Amino acid sequence: MADLKRILLSNVFWKFRFGLSQDDDGEDLGITEKWYETGIPYDSRRLKVYVPSTWSYYQNRKNFYHFGTGWYETSFFLPLKWGSGNGKKITLVFNGSNYKTTVWLNGQKVGFHEGGYTKFWFEINNFVNFGKENLLIVQVDNRYVPNRIPWGKSPPWMNYGGIYRQVYLKQTSKICIDDIKITNKIEFDRPVGQGYQKCQVNLNIRFSIKDYREYSKPFKGSVLVTVKDNFNQITHEVPIRMGQKEIQFINTTIPLQTPTLWSPENPYLYDITFQLIEEKNRMEIDRENIRWGIRDFYVNEHNFYLNNSKIVLRGINRFDDHPDVGSSLNPRLIYNDLNILKDANINCIRTTYFPPHESLLELADEMGFLVLEQIPVWGFSKDDYTKEYLTNAQKQLWEMIHRDKNHCSIITWLVSSDCETHTEEGRKFMQELLSLSRELDPFRTHSLVSKNPLEDKTFDLVDFICTRTDSGWYSHYNTSPNESAKFIDQVWESIKQQHQEGKLKPLVLLEFGAEAIVGNKSFANAHWSENFQYDLLRAYISEIISKKYIAGACIGHFQDFRLSPYNGFRDKPQELNNKGIVDVHRQPKISFYIVQRLYQKWADTIKNNQ
Repeated sequence: MADLKRILLSNVFWKFRFGLSQDDDGEDLGITEKWYETGIPYDSRRLKVYVPSTWSYYQNRKNFYHFGTGWYETSFFLPLKWGSGNGKKITLVFNGSNYKTTVWLNGQKVGFHEGGYTKFWFEINNFVNFGKENLLIVQVDNRYVPNRIPWGKSPPWMNYGGIYRQVYLKQTSKICIDDIKITNKIEFDRPVGQGYQKCQVNLNIRFSIKDYREYSKPFKGSVLVTVKDNFNQITHEVPIRMGQKEIQFINTTIPLQTPTLWSPENPYLYDITFQLIEEKNRMEIDRENIRWGIRDFYVNEHNFYLNNSKIVLRGINRFDDHPDVGSSLNPRLIYNDLNILKDANINCIRTTYFPPHESLLELADEMGFLVLEQIPVWGFSKDDYTKEYLTNAQKQLWEMIHRDKNHCSIITWLVSSDCETHTEEGRKFMQELLSLSRELDPFRTHSLVSKNPLEDKTFDLVDFICTRTDSGWYSHYNTSPNESAKFIDQVWESIKQQHQEGKLKPLVLLEFGAEAIVGNKSFANAHWSENFQYDLLRAYISEIISKKYIAGACIGHFQDFRLSPYNGFRDKPQELNNKGIVDVHRQPKISFYIVQRLYQKWADTIKNNQ
């Protein structure tokens, strides 16, 4: 559906120039020469680049490993009448820019944002010249700097710089729907784990109305909430009475008597429309649309249940990375990836290790994938558990949940991966993040990915236990695949010992696998061969299926992807992580087919035992 409130500034060419590099000292030339006032100077160093994109691919990849600053320039025009009277509220929105983004409009600094993977925005009415051309200058900085997440560390994925997701202006009335949060509560007619014949649903909706007018006057109106499926629609009217206050929060509940529930097998979505109506002439002054799938996901002992039936997570780890565009994927490429995942009988995606392109979540809602989404808190050790890192992590956690809370496919928020959580400092840090995550979204489950499960101190804080293993690849390198897979039992025994006084929790093996160079075959099952990867994944998945205490698994990874030069990438063939079951161009390795076969077997086993 077209969104008429959005005016795209991207999907066109902008002006661009490289700035400082990682090891440069001194001030950026764009600051000293005040490009934010004059624009980027016309010379041989000024480029014409397509936005969104990552600068690794500019100039035929001559600056592929540029970690530094880059400057962007474009302009736009807004009608004069939008700035008169009550006019329009104009918001400048960036869907993704890595990492620190500073924005100037008509020579004035609008603000800056830190973080590479979440949406951010600026209210720009005070900076816009209505009825005239407006000069927009953006500086992006992706240097490795302490206290940046993740670039204060050296994580094992590529640091693609630039404005790599869409940029747009959002225009609304100055009294508008500011935020919406949807959850649901379902009552089933059968005991836990026995499915349902009938159920009753309450849609719980919280939204806010905000008044951005300079001189607020009382406002009377209503919000029409329309819930529509393929056959019926119901409309619920909520009265709005605003005095001098700038914002009003409203909670409402809409009962549904015979709902169709969302699941991976039947990803049924309802269209929910919010219309803000002025009372005097019943005129619509604002509108928002959300697609929502009604579902119930919960944990009971060491099992997961979706809509009152047991489910296992037949998952995989996936990066936003492609050899032709880096991290700047478009919906078509993402849709192709998800079709391949469906063909492999995968029902769960972990967005490794950061919030993905929003189109992935929209498609996951539509196509029926369960999603584990994570902020890029990776590889923290004892010395990293500082107030500065915590503040940054909390901000990125808020931004992730705020952006994606209305995607029914998301079942879990992950607050970290591969950090030292066997220390008291690590436990305290993660407790702060998990507490915030639950406060922001009590509807979902919350966890982290343990690096050292045999000594972890956070298992009592999470809703279910996630861990990873390199057994058979980085560790126990000379061990057979079948022996490597037995590491799972060691983890489970440790968990049981830690929970002697409490209730067991589900265990999800969230990352495992081996690297394979596509086309490399070996009768001897040599490391880096497709045969070895096939056998290791076969051994692990077979072992997982046989363990009733395992509630899910995510293979690492879906596709081969680019590594960071600051994380030993020159030790890797093709400078890639080669653990994908498809290569960078999405061509299958032979391991794809064992995953496809065994995941179908796992699904059939759960179905037959219901």
